[in-house]
Amino acid sequence: MSSTPITVAAAALLFAASVHGAAGAEQVPRYGRFHHEFAPGEQVEEVEFIAPSGAIDRRPAFAHQPAELVYDDRGYERIVPRGSVRQAVRCTPVEIGRYRWRALAGGRMVQEGEFECVASNHPGYVQISRRDGRYFALSDGSPYCAIGLNLCWPVGYQGRDGRSLTMGAADYRRWFARLAENGGNFARIWLSNGNLEPEGEVAGELNLAMFARMDAIIELARRHGIRLKLCLEHFRRFTPGSPQSKKIRLPDGRTPASVAEWFNDAAWQQAWMKKVQAYTARWGDDPTVMAWELWNEINCCDTGDFKVQLQWTRRMLPRIRALSPRNLVVNSLGSFDNAGHQKLQDAFRMDEMDFQQVHRYLDQGAALKICQLPVEFSVDAVKLSRRPDRPVLLAETGAVNDSHTGVFRFCRTDDRGIIFHDTTFPAFFAGAAGTGHNWFWDSYVEQKNLWYQFRAFADLISGIRIDEEGFEAADMSSVELWVLALRGRRHHLLWLRNRADTWQQTLRDGREAPVVAEAAIDLALAGAGGAPDVKVFRPWPDEKAEVALSGGRLVVRGLRAGLMVRVGVGQ
Repeated sequence: MSSTPITVAAAALLFAASVHGAAGAEQVPRYGRFHHEFAPGEQVEEVEFIAPSGAIDRRPAFAHQPAELVYDDRGYERIVPRGSVRQAVRCTPVEIGRYRWRALAGGRMVQEGEFECVASNHPGYVQISRRDGRYFALSDGSPYCAIGLNLCWPVGYQGRDGRSLTMGAADYRRWFARLAENGGNFARIWLSNGNLEPEGEVAGELNLAMFARMDAIIELARRHGIRLKLCLEHFRRFTPGSPQSKKIRLPDGRTPASVAEWFNDAAWQQAWMKKVQAYTARWGDDPTVMAWELWNEINCCDTGDFKVQLQWTRRMLPRIRALSPRNLVVNSLGSFDNAGHQKLQDAFRMDEMDFQQVHRYLDQGAALKICQLPVEFSVDAVKLSRRPDRPVLLAETGAVNDSHTGVFRFCRTDDRGIIFHDTTFPAFFAGAAGTGHNWFWDSYVEQKNLWYQFRAFADLISGIRIDEEGFEAADMSSVELWVLALRGRRHHLLWLRNRADTWQQTLRDGREAPVVAEAAIDLALAGAGGAPDVKVFRPWPDEKAEVALSGGRLVVRGLRAGLMVRVGVGQ
């Protein structure tokens, strides 16, 4: 069977931006990645990087297996090691000028070198805005709004011999390109998925070649300007054959007696941290990494007492931050679909967490009735989970069959993406620091080719410093329209939707929604300085509605589906 190598080795792909100048000195763009491999057999523990200012950044060396991603004639990806394992180191330069580095082993220098950090247009790391803690900003001060979705793993297929097969990084080449060309800049990935996970059944023992796939994915994200939230773990129990169960043992053969033991026992935590340190040695302090997420829905772990997970979260967030101090750290809870969840969400308003997250879906089987309402469910989730000084994200959303038994049955016929639209965008207009992040990336978003929906939103906020506006959320809905607004110092941003254009009428009943002939929204602009400027953005290309300002009111005529509107108030 023939195999075709990917165009470049996966390990080298990360560092294509590094070049050599005329004098032969290696050049690395500011906020790019410096990567150095030592000769096989050379032992290095850490490397000191001395910046032009004299500041010292210490980065750990790690065991590195060069590898290539190759594709067979059926299109499946394989990871092929090339050469022997050796020590390597990575760092991100943040100062323009000459960097010197010293490789250390046993406290003594074993090698030294230098490179030149050159200017780039990279805006730096995702941080909490100093101007408004409810939003993100980048190192250069520009705002960052997390526009995207979950892209948690490459699709898996079962081969004839029972092995799991995947297209691997090829999936991300396609997904990232489609997301970025429509203005997206964010994705979430589960490192613990079987097609990305380097750890086998023995805790702390890693298949080094497996890192090549994630190296390639991170480089693809870098090229497309997409920031990643990397989720470290997701298992819930050790029951064989049950959903999200993990099979694991220590090198001495011991298996966990319970999930609670795994969280509390020092041996298990030491083995887990060995894997985490392998991740952070490779990708820590990389600006492509927006945040490290400890766990997917950690309250769902089968410990019997949420205090176990809560205390573990408080212990681990500072440890991960210490390993990767330039990246944000966070954790997540299960879907907010019952009244008892509020106590969990309140407990997660901890100072150790850089921002807040909430998971909630449109779910006709949810205990909370508001989860059955296609717009209100996400607005409510944002309100109940935020804190006034931190950003909040609707980090998992979408529509599910009753009580999370799969993708919502009407997504299959939703060619216009009305469910995607109504579960993705309201969160931002309720005060979130990004769009809602849809879960069904492969079975819905890609199949229905809904990437284009991001474009109108990205254009709406383009050029607006969202962390300088002092936005206040307002619900100005009427019987005919959903109207969610962010009222700011210089701009008002509005999301308008025809309330009749719902999954019930359009998808279930097969009836076209009646057009909203005319509606007026009072923006109270009578005292605004200058002439307000109105710009209209159309998520659906066939939306023909007209919008105009009249006496401080926004008048909308002929609305079939929905619009996004930006009003510059001239202040």
